[in-house]
Amino acid sequence: MIFGYARVSAKDQNPDTQVEQLMAAGCDQLFVEKMSGTTTSRPELDKLLQQLRPGDTVKVARLNRLGRNTRHVLELIARFAEQQVRFVSLDLGVDTATPAGKMMVGVFAVLAEYDREINRERQDHGRELAKTAGTHMGRRAGLDPKRLEQVSMAIKSGHTSAGAITKLTGLPLATVKRYKKAVESKD
Repeated sequence: MIFGYARVSAKDQNPDTQVEQLMAAGCDQLFVEKMSGTTTSRPELDKLLQQLRPGDTVKVARLNRLGRNTRHVLELIARFAEQQVRFVSLDLGVDTATPAGKMMVGVFAVLAEYDREINRERQDHGRELAKTAGTHMGRRAGLDPKRLEQVSMAIKSGHTSAGAITKLTGLPLATVKRYKKAVESKD
């Protein structure tokens, strides 16, 4: 079975061009999505993935329509390979049934890894700059005296369960547990 997948990013965009290209490419069944690239929910893609069987083919008109980002596209292509499903991207001429197509997927994987490394370096550099500037990163160290007092007063007034203290103070349960432990260890 030859499946086609088309996606547009906004409700007001029209998938007709992609649909026409996929029909011309011999697709038996189409899945058309109208979802933003940032949205993780892809009901039509999920339906497509559930129907795939070894020997099937998945075609897209444009590679960037398949996934949210490069990593997601590569994960999907790897999944297709594991399921023995052929993948074809009409815009780039990528066909995983050909040696050239397999090579292109390998190049994409290397580029995605390079992109991850560059992003990691940028993040590390940003952290170093923040440290140099004296910017605190992560959770505040130690216990906030005001919160500690709130929890302490709640315990003294007879509220001993973390859930009751959470309701009384409005503090998150994990915070209450941490502060409750500190109060009880003082006593």
